[in-house]
Amino acid sequence: MKDLRKQLLEILNAQVQNRGIAGVAVALNPSTQPESVWYDSATVDEPIFLAYSITKTFSAAMLLLLQEDGQLSLEDSLARWFPEIAQADCISLRQLLNHTAGIPDYGSLQAYHDSVRSYPSTPWTFEQFAAVTFEQGLCFTPGTSWAYSNPGYMLLKRIAEVVSGISYRELIFKYIIQPLGLSQTFVPESIEELSSLAPATSRALAVDKTTRDVRQYYHPGWVSHGVIASTPSEIVMFLNSLFSNRLLSPQSLKQMVELVPIAPQTSTNISTQQPTLPWLKPSYGLGLMGDPASKWGLVLGHNGGGPGYSASAFHAPELGGISICAMCAIEEGIKAEEIVFTVLDLFKSTKEIAVHDLQI
Repeated sequence: MKDLRKQLLEILNAQVQNRGIAGVAVALNPSTQPESVWYDSATVDEPIFLAYSITKTFSAAMLLLLQEDGQLSLEDSLARWFPEIAQADCISLRQLLNHTAGIPDYGSLQAYHDSVRSYPSTPWTFEQFAAVTFEQGLCFTPGTSWAYSNPGYMLLKRIAEVVSGISYRELIFKYIIQPLGLSQTFVPESIEELSSLAPATSRALAVDKTTRDVRQYYHPGWVSHGVIASTPSEIVMFLNSLFSNRLLSPQSLKQMVELVPIAPQTSTNISTQQPTLPWLKPSYGLGLMGDPASKWGLVLGHNGGGPGYSASAFHAPELGGISICAMCAIEEGIKAEEIVFTVLDLFKSTKEIAVHDLQI
């Protein structure tokens, strides 16, 4: 494709419209390096953003690698570590990963949002997150339905730390960051560690809803399952490695991409993580959103969103194995996934034109 960078910049500029900092990276197939552009005249370096729930894809890959190392099995019962949780003996790690365990979420709880506004620099403890979610009981009998659950991944984070004896941050470094050479990717654990991120403001961090600098007020501990900070190009590098079996074994990747359909009545309750209109059969694998029937063919990846930042990263094997990641330091008026959708449309139309030319 001619002038890829120019086309990406045009897409980015049309979406951003001088509202802040954003970036997009594209790798045409898993064997190519990503091409990245960003909308930020203040720096020559690719900006770093919070990936929010794209972190779940990193966590799932790390859990699968722990399974490959024999430290746990995805069929292990939650009761092995948390017997006090209702029906823990009927919940497997696999069900936590694909959100079929029935663990409640806190995204719709007013108490959670009020606490973030009132105390943005002092996150809830594990015990506080537990008290307002799974300690109140399950949403449904494990394995009978689907519901997005951040606390489910919080439990997985704690289990991984227990079986390995090292922190979540060290696990992500050991199993993903170091092997893939991701020099700009890390797990922030304090406000001070957000200083290298692209500037972003949020109205969710003050009681009066005035804007505050996320990097100065928001403690990453409010993301109960841990949060990745990275660049669009390094997340594309991660996707490339993931879907070309350079990170996981073929058997592990097969498990990761096994999709569970999302019931229509629950598919609109995932806030910023929920794919929108272009998706026909929203589904979920292990830390992966997916749609086997989208207009781009099968797509696999994840969205993320929270105070100040939004992110979206997807892989489309039927469009030549393209991987795309868009990240924005803009809280309102833009969705990173819309940038990804536009790039996917561009490559879909290019592929259709090429096929037409061959037929002629």
